[in-house]
Amino acid sequence: MSEESLVDRALELGLTKELLAVLEGNSKYSDLDSIDSLDRHSRRLRAMAMIHLKFMLEFGSLESERKQVEVSGKVYSSYPEYFSAWKLAGIPGILPHRLDAMIKEAELLKQPY
Repeated sequence: MSEESLVDRALELGLTKELLAVLEGNSKYSDLDSIDSLDRHSRRLRAMAMIHLKFMLEFGSLESERKQVEVSGKVYSSYPEYFSAWKLAGIPGILPHRLDAMIKEAELLKQPY
């Protein structure tokens, strides 16, 4: 499965919060060495992907063209273009085999007994 497909599957399974935790280095699926070794371009893509995931968690996945939400005079933005670029760049900050393991564990937990 491609990196892009892995991320899409994780989102389908409702793993947005866990995906963000992996990128932040706060998950058992995180690899801090991988995060620390990113070049500046990959760091930027990772940071923008994190902002996008935070937006999704706070305001939901907006299917419309609206990419900004104003709350109490503060504007929050989503960054779907950067999120797509992050996926196309090979999901810098996440090791694909760890993301695959996270997905497999989530799929097992969702199976009926």
